[in-house]
Amino acid sequence: MSVTTARGLVRPGWLPWRQGHVCASTSSRASQPPSAHARKTSRPHAVTPPRITRPYKPAAQKPTPNPSSINNPQPDSLQALWRRSWLPLSGAALLAGFLGFYIVGTAAASLREECPCGASSSSASSPREHTHDDDTTPTGRPPALTGHNAEQFDQELDFPEWWMGITKLRRRLAEHARGHVLELAMGTGRNLEYYRWDDLDESDSKTGTGTGTGTRAPNRRGITSFTGLDISVDMLDVARKRLTRAVPPLAHAEPVVQGATMADHTGGQLAFLNNRLRLVHSDAHRALPPLALPGTASSSSSSSSSSSTTTTMTQSPPRHYDTIIQTFGLCSVSDPIAVLCNLASAIKPHTGRIVLLEHGKGWFGLVNGLLDRNARKHFDKYGCWWNRDIEALVEEAVRRTPGLEVVRLERPNWLQMGTLVWVELRVRA
Repeated sequence: MSVTTARGLVRPGWLPWRQGHVCASTSSRASQPPSAHARKTSRPHAVTPPRITRPYKPAAQKPTPNPSSINNPQPDSLQALWRRSWLPLSGAALLAGFLGFYIVGTAAASLREECPCGASSSSASSPREHTHDDDTTPTGRPPALTGHNAEQFDQELDFPEWWMGITKLRRRLAEHARGHVLELAMGTGRNLEYYRWDDLDESDSKTGTGTGTGTRAPNRRGITSFTGLDISVDMLDVARKRLTRAVPPLAHAEPVVQGATMADHTGGQLAFLNNRLRLVHSDAHRALPPLALPGTASSSSSSSSSSSTTTTMTQSPPRHYDTIIQTFGLCSVSDPIAVLCNLASAIKPHTGRIVLLEHGKGWFGLVNGLLDRNARKHFDKYGCWWNRDIEALVEEAVRRTPGLEVVRLERPNWLQMGTLVWVELRVRA
């Protein structure tokens, strides 16, 4: 069945039925529940809130700085400066304090006025003291020292040595003294009060006439025998008085004078406690004295002489010292390298120790410059050159002496800017 339209077109007659079928299918779909995909797509979308527009506010312009304030800024307060730079300021203050500490100690040690009698020491001294052609060659005898002012000269060193920490180093030095001890260039004996004298035989300490052989007892520490050597008789006289105070048994002991007297400048020695303690007048450049062994002292009685001979024949005495100590000696001798080689010949190989406490060039050029500027003044009063290069002298002595080697070399008391030098040497067996 066909239907003719107004435009003359022919359309099938079943079209209404098709339209009804389509409508029925559409209604049936509408009656069915929506699928999962339809449910997902039919969810309502989130509503975007309306944008809130803020009113425009122009940025505040910074005020133009005044040219005068740029050229002339306000000065910072002291508190602001301290907060910003307290660390470098503190370091500079500490460094200045340490340098001032050193300068004050140096000035106290070297720039004091000389004793009134020091100016006439050259005329009152022996002609033997001026055998050197060069007046700058140290002889070991301070020009400001005479027999009249020796004790005063020694007392003047108390404050400078305490100030610079030398007194503490002397105690440390004395702790190394063991067995048979030789102290070279002992001066006025400023180390004597710090030594350990407990190992002296009790019989010798009480009577002064022991029969020991000088060998050390096992498990003993301290001094078995002591020999102090110096070239100045006046200093040795002060050392004798100090030794009497340091070793109580010497207060009632009579010294034995051997060789020449102490005042003729030809050498000689004083012996105490059956030759266990000796003070020898000699030069460090010469052959060093043998060990101080009991029974070898001069005696008027033949019995002591025979007992000494018997002891020597039955037991061979030691030939080398266990410890050699020297304090500020390399600056006071004319040939320090020769003195070091001389010490190496007298120390016991391998176990013996040579311990030196010296002063010389330090770490910094500024300090060394101060030493150089005041070196002549210091030499004119104390007779030593305190600006020598101690480390270089020790290295040269080690190079020249077979078997000599450095055990320790350090610069204690850093407040002294490296001018104090501690050296320990030994000789290989």
